[in-house]
Amino acid sequence: MSSIKKLNILNYKFKAFIFFNIILFFLKLSLPSIALGQQGEVNSDYCTIYFHGEIDLRKVDKRLNTRFIELSSRDRKILKNTSNLAERIALKCDIILLKSEQILDMYPAGFHVNIIIFENKKMLIDAYQKMFWKREDLYSFYVYENNTIYTTQLRINQNLLAHEFGHAIVNHYFLIRPPETVRELISQYIDIHLED
Repeated sequence: MSSIKKLNILNYKFKAFIFFNIILFFLKLSLPSIALGQQGEVNSDYCTIYFHGEIDLRKVDKRLNTRFIELSSRDRKILKNTSNLAERIALKCDIILLKSEQILDMYPAGFHVNIIIFENKKMLIDAYQKMFWKREDLYSFYVYENNTIYTTQLRINQNLLAHEFGHAIVNHYFLIRPPETVRELISQYIDIHLED
């Protein structure tokens, strides 16, 4: 192989490497970890949860009530015996997500959602402002583009999470996203029937 061809191949590989790293950089900017200094993250079968700030995992765990959701004795035992609080929170999120899908009878293929739990409401509102260039007084919100639910440790509970899961499920179930009003009605339906 001539040295010119080798140089051309090396040049192409270098350009591809640079292009790939630029794409990675912008993907990292748009992914759920929009704020710096995250405390940690935990993965489950259906969720990736990011804890941002000084999160009291015991409080978050207590706020997510799954007692009313029918589980097998094996699953209930796994949940009870999970000593790692972050992992138990992730399991509870999975349980609430699966219940939300069951209520709607909608099961998007390969569905996985991100959840960011902020320390306080100011952090949540700041995150919203960074994304949408306006300030809103919110307790939580869902962003379709990065498939992420944003909330705070003081507001998270099973109903709020189920409502936001409803937005995520509807947005990923239909080929064409329904209008906002329809998405909101469907999410409210889950909220109403969560403890049936």
